[in-house]
Amino acid sequence: MLYDAERGVALLGDEEIAAAVEVLRSRSLFRYYGPQLLGKADAFEAALAQLVGARHALAVSSGTAALECGLVGLGVPEGAEVIVPAITFVATVGAVLAARAVPVFAEVDDTLCLDPASVRSLVTERTAAIIPVHLANVAADMTPICDVAQQHGLAVLEDAAQAIGVTYGGAAVGTIGDAGIYSFNLEKNITCGEGGALVTNDERVWRRAARYHDQGGQFVTSTGRVRGDDTDDAFVGTNLRMTELAAAIAHVQLSRLQPMLESLRGYAHEIRGRLDDAGLTWRRIPDEDGEGGDLTVLLPSRRAAWSFVRDLRKNGMPASMFYGGRPVYANAAVATGATAWGSWDLRPDCPRSEALAARAVNIALGVNMTPQTLDQVEHAIREAARAGRR
Repeated sequence: MLYDAERGVALLGDEEIAAAVEVLRSRSLFRYYGPQLLGKADAFEAALAQLVGARHALAVSSGTAALECGLVGLGVPEGAEVIVPAITFVATVGAVLAARAVPVFAEVDDTLCLDPASVRSLVTERTAAIIPVHLANVAADMTPICDVAQQHGLAVLEDAAQAIGVTYGGAAVGTIGDAGIYSFNLEKNITCGEGGALVTNDERVWRRAARYHDQGGQFVTSTGRVRGDDTDDAFVGTNLRMTELAAAIAHVQLSRLQPMLESLRGYAHEIRGRLDDAGLTWRRIPDEDGEGGDLTVLLPSRRAAWSFVRDLRKNGMPASMFYGGRPVYANAAVATGATAWGSWDLRPDCPRSEALAARAVNIALGVNMTPQTLDQVEHAIREAARAGRR
């Protein structure tokens, strides 16, 4: 490859190693007790909440777990409908099903995120929540989405798995709706290998999510600590906790997030500016001041998109189509409505999203790019565009 397009993992270094070794030497890898408990999960939650400007944060085992906890925290009832975008990772759909709700697929627009008009058209008396997905470090257009939610009394759970650190109107994504989630998987902006977090300003949402991820509060209460109070409804949960080891690494990575995104945002702005005369159609970004520094080009057709990817890769560029150029309901399991405990009736009708997915090419940028690298990126994209016109 022309350059390393990794983000958080590219910045792993001595500080993360020291943090991990400290936890290992303490022999206290579980967040609630051990021979020398260091409280790394508690510290990470506090630091994350402060960074994004939320009152509460809950560290969990993955971004998918965070979505599931968010739906439970918001009180989405069994059988309720949850509106999700047609272009997203399968985890968005899986979390809805795990929470025993029903996913309803909405169109995306030229942001490749939820189209507010499509969301409005899909609201029924069974709708309980909306999950806007901030895809590939670009915020969904949250103002009109939240307007629809407010008008119909719906909860908004932001899926910012691919966008921690991105902002919209000056607010961190994940803090604009009723709750939001982040992922710390290996390929995300910051990483601890696998992990996630839920953030919210609503104490009751946080308490319900915390109880759910902790088997109903089993381990918290057994160590004499309490989440919530006696007025909370008791219910059985599951185990979606983050370990002390993962939290220690993620905490170090938090300090690297904003400088990294500022650099990547600058690279993206510069490259798009240089290519202003190349005749390319770029993905619309609702808030360019807060984006996370990916490049996405919309080509005229699927064939043109595949050719564009091929030509870029020949020149060492990390180019790809989102999820193979297909909507999430093209996934074999989702297409059949199959789950581990049964199936649900799938009726997707998102032709515009299918067309956009087939035409969108994403180019990931790297954290250690140089002026020479930027020149090479510009040249590769320009050559691919010329080849497409020929």
